[in-house]
Amino acid sequence: MNDKNMLLGYGETLTGSIKLNRGGGNKNKPYTYSENKPVISEQLSVLIAEINKIPISAMPEGKAVAKFVLHPTFLAKSYFPIGLLDRFSLGSIGSKAIKIKPRKDIKKKGRKDEYTTACIYVSGKQEDFQQFLDAINKDALTKGQQDDFITLESISMLEVSDKVKAINGHEVMSIEVALHTPENTSSVIDTFESFALQNGAVIDTARSIKVKGLTFMPIKASKGVALKLAEFSFLRTLRELPELRLSEPVIARSVEQTSHLSLPTEGAVNQNLKVAIFDGGLGVDDFSPWVTEYTFNGNSATSAKLLSHGQDVTSTVLFGVLGTETEKLTVPFCNIDHYRVLDSNVNNSDVDLFDVLIRIKSVLEQNHYDYVNLSLGPRLPVDDDDVHVWTSTLEEILATGETLCTIAVGNDGHLPAQLNRIQPPADLVNGLSVGAATSLSDHWERCSYSCIGPGRSPGFVKPDGVAFGGNEDEPFQVYSPMHNGLASTAGTSFSAPLVLRQAIALSSSLQYNITPLTAKALLIHHAECKKLNRHEVGWGRFPHDLSQVIFCGDDEVKVIYQGKLKPSQHMRALIPVPDVLMKGRVNLRATFCFSSPVDAEHPLNYTRSGLEVTMRKGISDSDGLTFPLFNLKNVYADENEQRIDAHKWETTLRSEHTFKEGELTNPCFDIAYYGRDCGMPVNVDELDELPYVLIVTLSAEEMPDLYNLIRQKYQTLQPIQVQQQIILRA
Repeated sequence: MNDKNMLLGYGETLTGSIKLNRGGGNKNKPYTYSENKPVISEQLSVLIAEINKIPISAMPEGKAVAKFVLHPTFLAKSYFPIGLLDRFSLGSIGSKAIKIKPRKDIKKKGRKDEYTTACIYVSGKQEDFQQFLDAINKDALTKGQQDDFITLESISMLEVSDKVKAINGHEVMSIEVALHTPENTSSVIDTFESFALQNGAVIDTARSIKVKGLTFMPIKASKGVALKLAEFSFLRTLRELPELRLSEPVIARSVEQTSHLSLPTEGAVNQNLKVAIFDGGLGVDDFSPWVTEYTFNGNSATSAKLLSHGQDVTSTVLFGVLGTETEKLTVPFCNIDHYRVLDSNVNNSDVDLFDVLIRIKSVLEQNHYDYVNLSLGPRLPVDDDDVHVWTSTLEEILATGETLCTIAVGNDGHLPAQLNRIQPPADLVNGLSVGAATSLSDHWERCSYSCIGPGRSPGFVKPDGVAFGGNEDEPFQVYSPMHNGLASTAGTSFSAPLVLRQAIALSSSLQYNITPLTAKALLIHHAECKKLNRHEVGWGRFPHDLSQVIFCGDDEVKVIYQGKLKPSQHMRALIPVPDVLMKGRVNLRATFCFSSPVDAEHPLNYTRSGLEVTMRKGISDSDGLTFPLFNLKNVYADENEQRIDAHKWETTLRSEHTFKEGELTNPCFDIAYYGRDCGMPVNVDELDELPYVLIVTLSAEEMPDLYNLIRQKYQTLQPIQVQQQIILRA
């Protein structure tokens, strides 16, 4: 790196709106109307007979819920059978992804045993489904409704077995349920409460949490009663309530008292940043120059274990990871609000999982924070079919992209397959989930305890990355105020706040508008993967030395593009290249980040915003000049993901490629922004502007003057200055 060649800002000056030709040809349809008619009508007859067996008390407003499975050909939002549903007053209240072998495969080559498709949850009264059946039998569907009809692969009842996730005991236990509560159905909660009480369950509506089309609540019931409750038509999921994890240290915590450590006397570098930590509290005043502690319900009683965890996490954000030779702690980059969301009331009972989340939710809804750390959450692996209450609640708050939340992925990575998967809310598409790496040195790998991916799709690349988390051989050392010494610990609880510190350092140290979204993009862009499995390390190990981020070599250039995409236009972003022909091979790396509102009841169509990015090696509409930099293979790596358009709905895209000499002439990205609502197409006028960040790195080993040539050609690209002397290694 050349410490004089700074990262360049104002890449957005190289963007402009263009017109793009959009739209594809006609879809090759697997079924004709006459082929589908006998299959679907028979299935509808069976469905109606099953609805008649459901107790009236289990159906709000007399409505049952069916599963409409689409043929895999019709996954795109434009094929959602909305016209058909509207005709018969049927409502789409949710969906999930399922893998099926369709009755007819339209592929001539590359056929697969299974394809990903959509299973739509459809609500309606018995008479609504009967009218649908009658219209089919009378051939009374319009041409548009027939087009919707042929997208259907099957129709069946939503069964109890579809809803029950995990019930292990038989005695009365704590259970969490998720109910479909669409806007137009007001009586779901009241009907469920009556049905639950009638069957002997105790429900806790006071602690229920509503997120868009879903309502989550804790209940108490035996296994038998729980299975009875699963007959309720609008119940989506039911599982034994998981315990609350604090991501406890994976090695025995030890403290070495030292006489040479001293705290700084200066105030925080950037006192304007708003930073929050939700954890086990502090219980000491040593951090009071920079940290304010908040408790709930006037309860200050707690435990030493919770306090030491809260202190270690907070110390990590303040001072980073320390070495035995450290004498004076560095001046913190920011002030911190520490919320003691875990206290003596926390005993892993049913109320805690909801109570702790309600505390976090109330704080984040009432206060704006730029940066947040969560080293806690439910102890269970993420589920592809359903979004957990912790994830969906926080997702809604973080969808603006104005807050960066780092989340520990959990310490169960050593458990058998599936049980070792990342834990909520580390599956947030609008967060930054962090696993643990074994070392600060160049010789690192994933810590065996660090939970692995993938996440759901979208949100497939999880964890987002890893950072040093410590282990027996190389523990994570933090300042312990209680002993004025070095505490040795390990776990994802500490790798997550370490990454948050890096993001805060970027925001605090550079004379540029480094927003939380920009910090996220910069960290992901510079993550080092070493060709390790993406499920284990995500995009790679986040940079520990910030010089890797803010400086460029003489033979490379790094540019930040920040802006807002308008839904009504397509944008072209020029990639800066010199006027002279670039010698030798040229490496291009690009990272896109944006935030998106989500539909928690539609995990398959989870994100509401998407980008279609086309790279062109030269400015021309010729297809020969396009290059698939962002495609399925580059985003999903080794995943056999069946959805052709899946990557378009990811909120983070990163890829790189080495081009031959002369291959790049006037390269650019053509970017189209589009949206969906519950998997259905939306009018472009209904979409808000979408904040985005693009980071581009261009390097050419045989061009030692590349940086200067770019600077000379593009006067609007300005070096980002360091605000003050900073500690580059956090």
